[in-house]
Amino acid sequence: MLVKDVVEEIAEKAPNHLSPQSILRKITQVRDRLLRQSGSAQQQTDTVCTAIDIKKGQDQYELPCPPGNVVDVDIVLDDCWRRLPLRQFHQRSIKPYYYFQAGLIGLVPVPDADITQGLKVFHIPVLPSLTVADMEGMTGFDPDYDMVLVYGVLRELSEGYDGLYQQILNDWKSANNGFEKYVVNERW
Repeated sequence: MLVKDVVEEIAEKAPNHLSPQSILRKITQVRDRLLRQSGSAQQQTDTVCTAIDIKKGQDQYELPCPPGNVVDVDIVLDDCWRRLPLRQFHQRSIKPYYYFQAGLIGLVPVPDADITQGLKVFHIPVLPSLTVADMEGMTGFDPDYDMVLVYGVLRELSEGYDGLYQQILNDWKSANNGFEKYVVNERW
């Protein structure tokens, strides 16, 4: 479905009149919440990598996304890539690690050399908010399950849509949970 189709579906079913801008804002909120809640298989397939230059003596860097979107962080140590664990409190026994503070990513220990693209942050991409200019484009959500967006918005606007929303949401989660279903037919 195109964005305009999702907006029209919501406008047809909504109990009160909403402006297209208001509907688009609500679609964006539902879409982003669903994408953050997607399972590990979905996160791995949709992950992008942002490389950051490490500066000697600088321990905090701008995050390319919200902290909840970060899937993995790797750093160059002794000319080899190494995965860093997330720690939110100072732990002297476990080094190196990364932490989040006020929208920044911090590194422990403090880097002692400049390394071009020495930090890689793997994260779920941040999609731009939908606007009226995007009406002829796609929503940024799974095109097979755009009705999840429709009923996700409608359930926030009025009662009676939660059952349909949960049903379609469960179908989407099943399709994207990463577990393949195989049927083996054997003949002897």
